[in-house]
Amino acid sequence: MLVLSKAVIVIEKGLNLTTEDTNRLRLRLRERDDYDYEHEENDMQKYFKEDLRAMNITAWSAAECCLAKTFASTVDSLVTALRRKNRVLICGNGGSAADAEHFAGELVGRFGYDRASLPCVSLCTPSATFTAIANDYGYDQVFKRQVQGLGSAGDVLIGISTSGNSANIVEAFKTAKEMEITTVAMTGNRDSKLSQIADITLRAPSAQTPRIQEIHGLLVHSMCRAIEEEIFPVTGRAPALPAEKIIKPDQLARLSAAIVSHQAVFTNGCFDILHPGHVYVLKEARKLGELLIVGLNRDNSVKRLKGDGRPYHRFEDRAEVLAALACVDYVVGFDEDTPKRLIEALTPKILVKGGDYNHDTIVGADWVTSHGGEVKVVPLLPGHSTTGILKNNDR
Repeated sequence: MLVLSKAVIVIEKGLNLTTEDTNRLRLRLRERDDYDYEHEENDMQKYFKEDLRAMNITAWSAAECCLAKTFASTVDSLVTALRRKNRVLICGNGGSAADAEHFAGELVGRFGYDRASLPCVSLCTPSATFTAIANDYGYDQVFKRQVQGLGSAGDVLIGISTSGNSANIVEAFKTAKEMEITTVAMTGNRDSKLSQIADITLRAPSAQTPRIQEIHGLLVHSMCRAIEEEIFPVTGRAPALPAEKIIKPDQLARLSAAIVSHQAVFTNGCFDILHPGHVYVLKEARKLGELLIVGLNRDNSVKRLKGDGRPYHRFEDRAEVLAALACVDYVVGFDEDTPKRLIEALTPKILVKGGDYNHDTIVGADWVTSHGGEVKVVPLLPGHSTTGILKNNDR
């Protein structure tokens, strides 16, 4: 059976084929009856998976850097301006122009729910105006001229530029500052012309254009949601999912309300000595829904279940280790011997246990199924258990 990734690469290297010749070879191979389409499909998946991994890396950096603080300053400026009836102007080039139009559309229209329209103008959309200015004054003046005609003191101008050096946005910012318009730059992580003159700079923590644009897209949505909820608060709506992974007792009600519209998966355990068997079960559980909540026995509960010498690690430490796993979305502690009360408080859509369990032996199974949920059992990973680890270490 022919395998694309091997056959083509070997021939390509041996003959020094051009890209055009390589593509011809690929097409010829696909015409054969014994061609391995499944392998090619798997081979093509790498592009998506690699980019998804790269996006996750950048997202982690975004969560840990100062972006949240500058985001808060930006939202404060936008909300203040809109409340006093000023407007938001926004501009960008290429993909950033699409972000600008997206932002304006969400404010003038709606983001999450119906409310009054908000004054936001994308300077990228009026094609006749845009091309007339570019033709008569030059492309670097296309945003500056519109700021002069549409802007007023107290407005906010947002400029989106992955490099931070777009000449037409720099010119617009210079004019905006002269007009006492607040300027917000959305850039990558490098110092730039815009970062030097902007009042606020939202720096995506990457120098790669696709990663910067992905963070910019998130910022656009987060700003729109924040503006909408700050200016037009609505009671009775389900809250957003909590930002922190380790849920405190006073946050449990919020988590419960937030997961109603999600395919939430729940599992539980002591996780005193985390090993590959635990990780396997957690990863398999996470695949069953949109998010995974882990119920974690607190120290007194572990002591009652495992004996006076346990736990080896405090609840806080065990929770931190679990929260560091990518497959775990939330960790919630419980003091009782079983998670029955916690399961009833959360009412997950899917309840998971690892090991030799059935519906009758899984705590909370009746509650979950009676509320329309499912109960799943994930087989344990052979050769990995806490008991085995302790036995091998004479404990």
